[in-house]
Amino acid sequence: MTISDAGTRRPRGANALDRCMLIIDRLVEWLGRLTAWLTLGLVLLVAGDVMLRYIWHTGSVAEQELQWHLLAVVSMISASYTLQQDEHVRVDIFYQRYSPRVKQILEVIVSLLFVVPTMAFLTWMCLGFVEQSWSLGEGSPDPGGLPARYVVKAFVPLGFALVALEGLVRGIHGLIELMGPRPAEARHGH
Repeated sequence: MTISDAGTRRPRGANALDRCMLIIDRLVEWLGRLTAWLTLGLVLLVAGDVMLRYIWHTGSVAEQELQWHLLAVVSMISASYTLQQDEHVRVDIFYQRYSPRVKQILEVIVSLLFVVPTMAFLTWMCLGFVEQSWSLGEGSPDPGGLPARYVVKAFVPLGFALVALEGLVRGIHGLIELMGPRPAEARHGH
């Protein structure tokens, strides 16, 4: 395994699979950084809304909806970054007892047999929902609300697809590590 300029792991060699995995890793990392900035914007927006409501006794439906929309986008897009950075939730009380090799095997199994198929299925299931929203030009049902709710809904399958892609990259990385040469100490039982 080598480390790329972006700090992401990738197998040696420059074949198409390596390049695809590197592109996915870099895209997910870039989107993760973008969501950090969006989160800062969301915090400022919420603070502004609180000030408007409690100091000046005014508010805006559009501003409140923008908060929900930003939260939805941040939640959907940052899930793949969380997986990439290995910050996702797992049952550590069991996981911590396993050897590094068993942990790697579990990562491959979970990534390829659970994460990828589940996220691919959810992506597929959401497409009709998003297509309908786009065809209707769905907006807010509330007076003064935001007009383009369909744009936010498009982030739902996009977020699931990004998690599926990152799960695939994690699974392939794990397989490559498992199939690679084992350290001499492990092979000789020292």
